[in-house]
Formats: sequence, structure tokens, C-alpha cells
Amino acid sequence: MEEFLNPEFFEWVDAVAEKIEKFEGEKITVVHHNDADGICSAAILKGLCGHLGYKVELICIEKVHPAIVERIHDKREGDVIIYTDLGGLVADVIDKINAGRNYVFIIDHHPAKAIQSDYVFVLDPELAGISGDIFVSASTLNYLCCRAIMGEKCKYAYLAVVGSVGDYHDRSGGVLGLDRFALEEALDMGQAKVKIEESKERYYIPFFDDYADVIANYLTNLGAIGYENKGYKLGVKACLEGFDSEALEEAKRLEELKHRKFAEAIDYLKSGGLNKEKYCQWFHLYDFFSPMGVKAVGEFCQVIKDMTFIDEDKYLIGFQNLPKIVPDLGEIDWNAVKMSGRVPTPLERKVLKGEIPGLEYLIPKASEVVGGFADATHRIAAATIIDKGREKEFIAAFERLVEEYEKARD
Repeated sequence: MEEFLNPEFFEWVDAVAEKIEKFEGEKITVVHHNDADGICSAAILKGLCGHLGYKVELICIEKVHPAIVERIHDKREGDVIIYTDLGGLVADVIDKINAGRNYVFIIDHHPAKAIQSDYVFVLDPELAGISGDIFVSASTLNYLCCRAIMGEKCKYAYLAVVGSVGDYHDRSGGVLGLDRFALEEALDMGQAKVKIEESKERYYIPFFDDYADVIANYLTNLGAIGYENKGYKLGVKACLEGFDSEALEEAKRLEELKHRKFAEAIDYLKSGGLNKEKYCQWFHLYDFFSPMGVKAVGEFCQVIKDMTFIDEDKYLIGFQNLPKIVPDLGEIDWNAVKMSGRVPTPLERKVLKGEIPGLEYLIPKASEVVGGFADATHRIAAATIIDKGREKEFIAAFERLVEEYEKARD
């Protein structure tokens, strides 16, 4: 654990927290992702803003895109804007569009770009050599910021645990690194209990009277499957107040919708909807998952990546049409598709060993070829937005990148 308690990293957290605390305006806008980690992050920041006396506006988005950034910054000049659980890889784009209108903080755990700016500040463990794919979730990072300001009054360690589990950071048997630091603080405060089941840790959260993995699934259902109906708002409220009957019933209804849609999509892939190339296998669901949000295609890939009809030695890529309506922002002028990638477990081991390229390299590079916009990428899970009609060009670029990597190793 000691290597993750690096004083320099905590000094960086403290510096960003201090900038937020000393903001002299009245309002902070929080732009967050719509999965469990993003919703927990938004809840932590909402609690922090309340503690500091700021008005807070929450905007939930599925992906960062120039058109979305422009819409956000155009109407909120003078606010502090915090992007969380997304944005790190496109900090330069956000800075350019912002053009000095707002102070912006990007609190993210995905691979990121370091930038020099008087207005945009990036806090990302990847820039300090700490893997955000394994050792720190966005909700843990936000908890550390909150803790730096509120000290013992910070009561959100349990949300860091739920967010970490929601991002599968317990996949090796338990959470690690800074996620474990947050877990241990939650244990000390009586906010969590560790149970061992089949050699794996599960975290019981008394606040919810349930396990972190169950709560994380509810939150992702509300935010991702129920995105078009703003289910994430119920999720943020539940994080801070507990699940009421409305939120629980909606989460369970969305779970049933997800299972039905996923089962039908599996039948479609088995009956010829899955295309296989040399290095990847891919499919396009068009509008089939509507009214679910486009995070659903990533969740679907995660569910099916180790099923028997999926080739274990090929990357898995799925496409889904992107609706023109962003619930918190209105209509966006684009004609685009969301692409999500996952890695079957046997291939994942090769990625983590560095034997083959990870998605954090392949997806952004292939996106550049077709003018796409990648953000929030990990080695074994990544996504991007590209123009509709360029899907096969993207696949060709992806294949070419893997082949070039292999030749370079030979």
C-alpha cells in the first residue's frame, strides 16, 4: 500500500482541492459519466459543493464530444466546471473550446493528456504512473479531493467503494491501491464490511443495507439503461439519501429491460450478426437498444465477451447509433455512432502482460484515422464516437494497427 500513499500524489490532490475550495463564484457545474462510478463521483461532488455553500448543477453525459463541450461552456461562462470520470484524454480539446471562459477541473482516472493551461487543471493518476484501470476509480479520486477539504467530516468513503466495484476494480479478488485506501477508511468509519465468498471479497454497505456490487448494478441500470429518461438523477439521489421505492422499482424494471434486450441481441449475433476479422470480431446494433443509452453497448460487450460463441483470441467491438438528444442539454447536431470495445479474458492476460496492444492505444489511434473522438479509454475496455457510415473504415484501421504492432515485435 505504501507506494500508493506517495506524498507527491496527495500534494497534487491537495492542490486541486484547494483551488476548488477557494473558488469565489456561486455555482459549480459537474459534468459526469452515467455508470456507477460516474454517478458516485457526481454524488460525492454534490455533497462537497453543499458543504462549501456552492450551488451545483449536474450534467450527465455518455461521452465527451466537441459539440457537447461547446454547448456546456457557451451557457455557463464564469462557472467552475468539473468533468469527472471522463475528459482526461481530451483536456486539450476542452481547453481550446473553453477559451478562458471558465475554470475547469478534470478529475478522471482514464489515460490522460497533461496540458499547460491557466484555466484547465487535470487531476489524473495515470499522469502520476498509477493505473486508473486497476488501482483508483474516479469515485475514489473524488473522495480523496473531498477528504482533503472536509477532513473528518468527509463521509463518502462508501461511495468510493461502490464506484470502484462498479468499474470492476475488484476483479482480482478485491480492490487494490488507492481504492483499498478508501475501503479501509470506510471500514474504519463503519461504512463497509468485508465478506469472503468463493475466495473473493464482497463489500457490504450498511448505508444501503446491501452489497456494493448489487448497488453498483442498480446505479448503472439507472444511469446507462435509463439514460434517456434521466434515471441517473434517481441514482445520485440514492447515493446520498438511500434507495427509495421509486428508485428500486425503476432499477429493477431497467434490469428486466436490459436482460430482454441483451438476450435478443445475443440471438441476433448467433444467427449471423457477428462479423469476424483476423484480429477482431464486431457487430452493429443500430437502434436496437433504444431507449437504452449507448453505454448499453459497452455493458453488452462486457456480458458476452467470455461466452462460448465469442472467439477468445479476438478483440470484441460493438457499435450503436448515437441519439441526437442529450437529456440534460437538448438536441446535438451530429450523425454518429458509439463504439465500445472489450477483451475476452484469455486475451486480456496478454494485454496486461504487454504481449499485444491494449484498447487504450488501439481505439484512439483507429479513431484518429476516421476523424473520431475517443475518451475514457482503458487497456481492456474503451469507447469512441465516430461518424455514422465509417464503421468499416474504423475496423480496417483497427486491424492494421494490430498487425503493425505484431510486425514491430517480430
